[in-house]
Amino acid sequence: MTDIENLKSSYTAAIQCALLSNASYHDVKFANDFIHNLCKIYIDRSNYTDKESIKRDFELLKETLSQEIEASFERRKDID
Repeated sequence: MTDIENLKSSYTAAIQCALLSNASYHDVKFANDFIHNLCKIYIDRSNYTDKESIKRDFELLKETLSQEIEASFERRKDID
């Protein structure tokens, strides 16, 4: 597994853990934004040649995780 794949996996796992920890909606959304920005900085400082493509992949991942966050909190509202 490459560094980028490990980074994606860790990013996803962190957000999923936040969702399972009963963190607030705003905290999970903030974590998603914060981790995404850290990933962009890591990519910019890396030696990868196709940085823009990698950053697009991470933008898609952020959007996917945002949708997962929304769905998770929507389900919580339905349960309560």
